[in-house]
Amino acid sequence: MNLLKIVFILLILSSCKNDKKEGHDIPEVQDTTKIETSQETNKEAEQYIKNSYDDVLAKRIGGYITDSIVKKDIDFLNATDRRFQFYTTDLNGDQNKEIFVLLNGSYFCGSGGCTMLLLNSDLSVITSFTVMTPPLFIEKREDKDWAVLLIRNEGALKELIYKDGSYPSNPSILPDAPYDAPSGHAQIAFDDNFSKAKTYTF
Repeated sequence: MNLLKIVFILLILSSCKNDKKEGHDIPEVQDTTKIETSQETNKEAEQYIKNSYDDVLAKRIGGYITDSIVKKDIDFLNATDRRFQFYTTDLNGDQNKEIFVLLNGSYFCGSGGCTMLLLNSDLSVITSFTVMTPPLFIEKREDKDWAVLLIRNEGALKELIYKDGSYPSNPSILPDAPYDAPSGHAQIAFDDNFSKAKTYTF
């Protein structure tokens, strides 16, 4: 009887080995999709300055542009016209981030520069800038509790100071700043060399 049991067990073991060879015994495979996606996302995020990389916020901004800025002309825009970048920062120390939005393409840009929006965190408009040529410099220095902004227009540095609920919308009509360069403490927005922003579409 014992001999029969041993033979029976050997037959079962032999069968299991054959199944493994033939691929019947499929090993449990770890799902690495989520891990790979996370690694790809982190790698992509490292390319951009953190103030400009937020897919959820980008979707909100894209919806705002579509519904409030280009609603009537949306069907006439080409792919280049439907690109934008953003940069978030607290300009007035209230712990809420304001959002600069740089719009691209011939619909928003001309020889003097491009349209740039400054939005509150709820996406209401603070300033709609015209003829803006990046990079934008956001100084630590404040005037009326809001950060001083600097941008170059036709080679000259312009100083944008907050007044009566907004910044000047057209830097080209402002006098030149009384200095030639931003301070070493200024934040730099929309500069591929120092603060590359992710480009989104709407």
